[in-house]
Amino acid sequence: MAPKIKPLTRNTLRGVWSALILPWTERDTLDAKRFAQEIRGYAGTGVSGVYTGGTTGEFYAQDDATYEQVTEIVCREAHAMGLPVQIGVSALSTRTVKQRIRVAKKYRADAIQVALPFWLELKDDEVKRFVHEVAAAAGKTPIILYLTGRSKRKVSPALMGQLAREVPTFIGTKDTGLDAKGIKAILRQAPDIAIFGGEDFYVKLPAGGKGGYCSITGFNAPKIVELYNLCAAGKFKEAQPLADSVHRFLHGALVPMVTKQGLWDSAIDRIQRMAGGGVVGLRCQSPYRSGTDKDLKRVIAWCRQHTPELLPAHLVR
Repeated sequence: MAPKIKPLTRNTLRGVWSALILPWTERDTLDAKRFAQEIRGYAGTGVSGVYTGGTTGEFYAQDDATYEQVTEIVCREAHAMGLPVQIGVSALSTRTVKQRIRVAKKYRADAIQVALPFWLELKDDEVKRFVHEVAAAAGKTPIILYLTGRSKRKVSPALMGQLAREVPTFIGTKDTGLDAKGIKAILRQAPDIAIFGGEDFYVKLPAGGKGGYCSITGFNAPKIVELYNLCAAGKFKEAQPLADSVHRFLHGALVPMVTKQGLWDSAIDRIQRMAGGGVVGLRCQSPYRSGTDKDLKRVIAWCRQHTPELLPAHLVR
């Protein structure tokens, strides 16, 4: 019997959530066997759950059949390990989002994660309409808003407060661009919303953040969980060296691949996941550029030289 999973609410949504990367075949179809293996790779790492459908998971490259295949596999494999699942349903129209919600509910997703439609920038009344329609389609399944700059707009604290009051199943946000001041401003309007950033727990948990949707878990999930646990326990002095190491790794090994090589997040997350022992491969969906074996070796070498404390167990000599 699979372990029982606690329902996600504004009070229970917290911790370290890992983005799942899709392994593609040479024909750009999902490699289902490797994907199941990849999900099982997070067993015993301490992560609070896994999620699909962000930039890391290349939601924009999935047709309907692939989306359903991904959803079925992740819900099956993660639930068997007792890990809750958030299914990303982002799309360009409410109609498509609703279709994807039906699939997510079919496989008993624990929550829905959705960005605002992003081709045309939404006005405030359109944001409210979208969230209400998504909530109606999701029913009792809770909703997490993925607030990304790629949606072309920010949601003000006042509007967040309105949404929180009007939509009880809206339980949290993913906003890696939100600083501590912004978190506090939102919490003044929506005191119980669970606000998530990235791996920057050291800064955001003291401001009222609840955790992170983290790409670096792909490189070394236990270390990121360790950092979160220290910060969640208020042990910030003990957490600072590890937080500094994560910051150096992010800005020294990963960010230059964006600023100097022009790689997108999806390619960089694959590189670090492969360095961390994953089986997802380096191949991104066309037309986006993929990383190379040279990039992979460079990241490992950089970490070995500058932040050896972050090396995953299989790379420790």
